[in-house]
Amino acid sequence: MIGKVIKGWDGERLVRYLFSEGKYNEHTNPTVVAAWQGDPDALQPLRDGPGDFDFAPDEIGKLARHVNAAATAAGLPSSQPEPGSPGYTKHGYVWHLPVAIEATDGQLDAKTWRRIAEDMLAETGIAVPGDAGACRWIAVHHGTSVGGNDHIHIAAVLVRQDTGKRFYPSNDFKAVRRVARRWEKALGLRFTADPDAFAQTPTATRGEQEKATRRANEGDEGMLRAEAGAAARVQLRQVILEEAAIAGGPEEFIDRLQAHGVLVELVRDDSGRVRGWSVAAAGDVSAKTGKPIWFAPSRHLGADTSWPRITARWQRPPRARTTPPRQPHEVLAGATEAVQSATATVRQSPDQIRPVARELQEVVTAWAAVADGTERRGPLSRAAWALDPATRTARGLSPVPAAGAAATLRAASREIAEVRLLSGRGRQRDASAQLAVAVAELLLEIAAWHQTHERTTAMRSAETAAEHVRAHGAESRPAALVPVTASADGGHASSPTTHQTATPVPQQIESGRRPEAGPETRRGELPQKRKDRR
Repeated sequence: MIGKVIKGWDGERLVRYLFSEGKYNEHTNPTVVAAWQGDPDALQPLRDGPGDFDFAPDEIGKLARHVNAAATAAGLPSSQPEPGSPGYTKHGYVWHLPVAIEATDGQLDAKTWRRIAEDMLAETGIAVPGDAGACRWIAVHHGTSVGGNDHIHIAAVLVRQDTGKRFYPSNDFKAVRRVARRWEKALGLRFTADPDAFAQTPTATRGEQEKATRRANEGDEGMLRAEAGAAARVQLRQVILEEAAIAGGPEEFIDRLQAHGVLVELVRDDSGRVRGWSVAAAGDVSAKTGKPIWFAPSRHLGADTSWPRITARWQRPPRARTTPPRQPHEVLAGATEAVQSATATVRQSPDQIRPVARELQEVVTAWAAVADGTERRGPLSRAAWALDPATRTARGLSPVPAAGAAATLRAASREIAEVRLLSGRGRQRDASAQLAVAVAELLLEIAAWHQTHERTTAMRSAETAAEHVRAHGAESRPAALVPVTASADGGHASSPTTHQTATPVPQQIESGRRPEAGPETRRGELPQKRKDRR
């Protein structure tokens, strides 16, 4: 269940829109299913024809004026005043909340939608039961959207009826999320992503996505070592994370980025020290000026791509090699041991999940760079991209320094990066298949941990990454896998000998299904509300 809060200024216009055909003719049979006065049927506009929108003259206008009456009486403007003028605020007093469920969840009846709407308004404080002077609101059901999602729209005018003063809900975004999660559990709906601070990075805008689609249709899919046809900022993040995992220092990092078509501009202080940077994708230019569109990585691509965070990995000089370089298959076998050891560690110490997950992404990224070929769009590349949300640090906080199992994974990723190219034949093929089994096993452990903490986005990203790694393993898997010797610090004695992992993870994680997250309830049953609204 997804709810998105939108704030505006014209309540009457919003009501008229909800009873229209919509911008793209996506509305069907608009029906009032809930309202502030408890009798939605009394507010349903009368029809004078058989069509969905054959409403009698002025029926919609009458409803719109009725809903907006408190704002009209208070003399509030129907558009945002200029900054500095009387009545200016950043957000308007008209509160619009579309609420939708997944297409696979089918449809809910009007009674259930009514309860959901009332729960949303009560949790946000906009219309608490028993408060006769609360704000006016209605919920309009439109049936299924173009994508097949059953949904409603809640329109509320944030002006109290008793005092005529504006009402400002506190943390309404979080309140909506809490209610959505309760109803997902109660109705057995598909869990939707939480606003998880650990799983968020700036996303491409609609305009950026449309531009990328147009370019792809014209034959330009962007950078070869990034997701084909993705928006520029998405591709830039993918390439930056890959090259950071492979490069041996800042200079090599910049050189590799530029070789892949990334424009780089370093910002230096008076002493010449680099204090920041900007990047742009070749060919991604402004339609107005024709100049490259620059992104500040820390702000536009994610805090983990800031210059200090990227270069922190090279602060310590690499240890001098005391032994001859190992053969590629030996490097992969060593990485398998490191991953198995990390799996054993996180099972015993779940607090190590975050640093281990972060370093595992480096392992998968480096492995993809040397195994997927020039275009880097194979299963391992897709695994690295998918894993990204499961490895981030909350709100850009500095990550915990790699130690123990995480440090071992970091060393493994550096050694894989030094291989530069894997043929995928002979002993490399066997070792690659075993590494795929070990990595998928650890990824499912990470997914199970995120599931325990109700971080849906991160859980699904780890599951998806595991599927892609398994796909690579299936391509590399020989007739029989040779057991891998256990690592000295407590790893498993051997790898599983089949493509399927032997990890004792919950069945729903193994199958990709959502877990049952609470007591059994029937569709349409009202979940228990929390008494402590925070």
